[in-house]
Parts: sequence; structure tokens; C-alpha cells
Amino acid sequence: MMRSSKSPDLSLFLLIARIGKTRGLRGEFFLRSFAENPQSLNTFTKFYTLSSSLMEEVDLEYIKTSNSNLISKIKSIDDIDAIKSFGQKDVYVLRSELPLLEENEAYWFELIGMDVVNLDEQFLGVVDIVNNYGASDILEITPSSNRKEKILIPFIRNKFIISINKSKNSILVDWEEDY
Repeated sequence: MMRSSKSPDLSLFLLIARIGKTRGLRGEFFLRSFAENPQSLNTFTKFYTLSSSLMEEVDLEYIKTSNSNLISKIKSIDDIDAIKSFGQKDVYVLRSELPLLEENEAYWFELIGMDVVNLDEQFLGVVDIVNNYGASDILEITPSSNRKEKILIPFIRNKFIISINKSKNSILVDWEEDY
């Protein structure tokens, strides 16, 4: 069952997964999770996809694991041809449905725009993006005006990332200005 939302304001939503290839003949599909813990998708009650300029609610019948893959099915779709139109669509959840985090924790999207300060109280720059090149997540910092190239800091807690202060919109890092 799908219902249209009147407000396609993407700032209210968080991209959490992508619908992949079909699986079998009964409308199942592979689901690629972008969550740190793919099983956490089962904690959400509402999912949405973007169709033209509208956010549509998608009623998932289930999300299950099969051979380390996530498999899902939309309640109102029971055949392979009907699910093909959903292939490669992004799946969103409302940001308001995200679980509350402990102090000194943040979602990756909350890190964007935070000031980065080192232990010597030097302002290094602002988080531009969080990437993952395989080994660990990396903060890409747009540097302060006296430096031209971006600063890349591995997101490793208690080694390089000392603390996150959401109220001050800042991250304290163990990183020298000239690294």
C-alpha cells in the first residue's frame, strides 16, 4: 500500500537503503542497507521512496536476511513485473524516527558542517563530507583559510576523534594542523 505525502521536503528524510534486483517471482527484492547495522532497518515503521516530485510511503511486508543479503517485499506487490518499476529506487525514513543517541555520539549527516578543533585548540576547518574508502570512515575537512588542500581525518574514536559536541557544533580531534 502506498500513500503520497504532500511535502517532498528532503531535509525531513534520511536515505537509508536502495532497492536492488528482484528475487524470485513473488515480488521480493534485494535491499542494500546504508545503515551501520543493517538489522536496524527492522526498527523503522515507515519507509518512503521518491517518485517524480512526491515522497511516497512504501509499506514493506518484511525485511529479512538470507545468505548475508537483505530481502524485502512491498505488501501490495506480488509479482516480479510489478516490482521491477521500483528497481534502484532509494529508500528513506523520517529523521524524526531515528533513535536518540548517547552524548558524544552523532549520525554522519549531523557531522556535516561541524567545526573541527584539535587538542591545541587550533581550528582546523569544517566537516565537508564523511566518506568510506574501505578501511574506515574518513572526515573530509574544508580547511581554514591558511591552508589550501582538504584535511582527511580517519574517524577512529579515542585515537583521532576525541569528542563530539553537538551543542557547540564541534568535533575535538587529536590531529596536528600540519598533518
